[in-house]
Amino acid sequence: MAEQYCNRTLEGFLQLARYRETFFYSLCVSNFAFSLVTSLGNILVIRALLKSSSMTANVKKLFLSLAFSDLGVGLVSQLMAGIIYAAILKTASKGDYNLTSLCPTVLNLNCYLLFFLCAASLLTLSTIAFDRLLAVSLHLRYQELVTSKRVNILLISIWLTSFITALIYIFLPKSNEMVAAVILLVGYFLTTVAYVRVYKVVKYHQNQIYSQNQLQNAQTREELRQRKSAYNALFVYFVFLVCYLPYLPSTILYLTNTSEISFLIAKYASLFLICLNSSLNPIVYCWRYREIRQIVKSTMKKILRLDENMT
Repeated sequence: MAEQYCNRTLEGFLQLARYRETFFYSLCVSNFAFSLVTSLGNILVIRALLKSSSMTANVKKLFLSLAFSDLGVGLVSQLMAGIIYAAILKTASKGDYNLTSLCPTVLNLNCYLLFFLCAASLLTLSTIAFDRLLAVSLHLRYQELVTSKRVNILLISIWLTSFITALIYIFLPKSNEMVAAVILLVGYFLTTVAYVRVYKVVKYHQNQIYSQNQLQNAQTREELRQRKSAYNALFVYFVFLVCYLPYLPSTILYLTNTSEISFLIAKYASLFLICLNSSLNPIVYCWRYREIRQIVKSTMKKILRLDENMT
């Protein structure tokens, strides 16, 4: 079953190398370039998150989980994809399209890791959405219910679920594309519902504060802090949605006619856009979180100063 999936994937790559060489070459170069950008950006963000003091421990753990999955995409998935594409292009340039050596291990491993890391990102983002909903809804009770131990258990469950789901994706190839599309659709729906609810709760409390003309006591300051945190998380989700959403229609189109080369191009373009999300997240963190931005700027200055001293 795994070999069947690998052969189907390899056939698609060979079609692109043979009939759309320019696109496939661009895909190869882009994966190499953004592998470096994604890895560097997320390493800086992970360091900043670890040093951050303004974020609560639970929020920090959730964003660290997201940053590590993004780092995996850049450090492993995109780099591996670039190497595979380069190998296919080099062999195809000689008129040799016999690349069965890539199956079943190499291509399946690459597809597995990408699905595993993307599933972890989706589940973590959904968890962040519901965590922010609980924070703005429960107020002081949030600290009692959402404990550090429970968050740790939840994160372990997220990564284990992603691991198992990715195995199912590889070893059940007949309907895995449709299953992936359905999982994404469900994830989009649940997370969007959570953020809509967050927006309504935040609006309600905002109107309460203005109507009652409350003083800036501790409870009100905490509500404002939670509201800002919810909005920041919402921006991360919005970027995720923009990058992941095209995968649904492109997959549906591809499933209707797997031999149509334009549908195949759309599919792999949307997959690259999914990987691009891992490069954009560090930018969103730096934009929305002042402390993260300051720590990253400070780290970059130290790195550049070190380079100057070495020269």
